[in-house]
Amino acid sequence: MISITIDKALLIQLVNFLLLIFILNMLLFKPIREAIKKREKKIHSDQDEIAKLQTEAEDRLKQFQLAIEDAKKEGLAQKEALRKAATEEERSLLAKVHSEVEEELTKVKTEITKEMQQTREKLKEEIKVFASDIAEKILGRPLSHG
Repeated sequence: MISITIDKALLIQLVNFLLLIFILNMLLFKPIREAIKKREKKIHSDQDEIAKLQTEAEDRLKQFQLAIEDAKKEGLAQKEALRKAATEEERSLLAKVHSEVEEELTKVKTEITKEMQQTREKLKEEIKVFASDIAEKILGRPLSHG
């Protein structure tokens, strides 16, 4: 059987072990823990910054979308205003053309009526002459005018 004895070597090993733990803690473990803490703080800081930037980006996107909607509304309003102006211009031009056509039609009707009256007057005079010529031909002798 193995027997364990506590002697000087065990005490030296224990002191050596504690000294090694202390030195490793000072030189290795503490700097590593501090580096890990710094990295965690940096990660949290970066995550906060990311969240802030994401919120800011969302706000800008909303503003951009609102600006686009406003521009669309303004464009539609301008389009509607131009359409109304064009409709009014069209009505005005049609009314002017209609008025001019009516005026021209009235002039033409007046001229046609005048020409018809003149033609009737001429025909009345010519009918008398034609009637006299026809009567002379039918009778075979000249008619007396008087």
